[in-house]
Amino acid sequence: MPPFKYSYFQLTFGQEETYLHPERTYQRLKKFGYDAIELTPPKGRYGMGVSMAAYARTHRALKQEFGMEISCINECWGAMWDPYSPTFKTLTEPRTAELAVAETKTSIDFAAEVGAPLVTVAAAIHADITADNVAACTAIAVDALRRMAEYARTCGVRLVFEATNHLEMGKYVNTAMNHRRMIRATGCDNIGIQLDWFHANFEELNPYEAVMDAGDLLWHVHFRDSNSLTPGYGTVDFKAVMRALKKINYTGYCTIESAPMIPDADTAAKDGIEYLKFCERVAEYQLSEEFPNGFAVAPMRAQTRA
Repeated sequence: MPPFKYSYFQLTFGQEETYLHPERTYQRLKKFGYDAIELTPPKGRYGMGVSMAAYARTHRALKQEFGMEISCINECWGAMWDPYSPTFKTLTEPRTAELAVAETKTSIDFAAEVGAPLVTVAAAIHADITADNVAACTAIAVDALRRMAEYARTCGVRLVFEATNHLEMGKYVNTAMNHRRMIRATGCDNIGIQLDWFHANFEELNPYEAVMDAGDLLWHVHFRDSNSLTPGYGTVDFKAVMRALKKINYTGYCTIESAPMIPDADTAAKDGIEYLKFCERVAEYQLSEEFPNGFAVAPMRAQTRA
């Protein structure tokens, strides 16, 4: 299969670069061989006074200038990260689910304007999920996801539902398998799964199993190591990840997300893509007929009797 495509989540380079000097990110990513950039729209307290319209114009011009694509639109979810906190959007309570639908629609509009194929949504929760309220919360979430997906379809955009860990977003859904179940409940074919290896490190049996569980619904992947740093700086088995992605014929972007930038932004961006491309090359070798070591099995030939 063709080599994977690589992207970087721009917001991890900091708000000032993201919103006031986005050209710096394009220069860095182009220098180190990235194919695309993932954006977070300038909303609420994160936007530093930049309008959505101006931001869209800037990125349309930059993607053309640098010959790069926009891989995904990803706004922040959850009480700590939502730009509208403390009134933050969730999928599990009617009022905040309405906010989630409304805000996701604006991100879908933005994605259509800049030519991004995907918009990320997440299962932020309003209160603890328990055996007593899980059915009601799930009904609210499924309805919200369905309405987002129906709107996205009119704009030619798809949604990716990110599996998050229980320490950050609560004990609800969390795994690739549960995301498959909820997506199935919506009845929509334009919602896929986004795996993030930092989150998966908490929740999944292992990264290989997570990819296999997501399967044909895996449309976008965040590469962040076990310690939230750039790939290779922690303990996630990214060779196993690459093998699994090759086996399911993954065609989406491999998007690096690392925070904080250790030791600095340029080094993290350079090391991340170089390490992942190495892991990809090793995975291709591991899946080839030449691996593992030993004599290759010759093709069987029909034997003729004298």
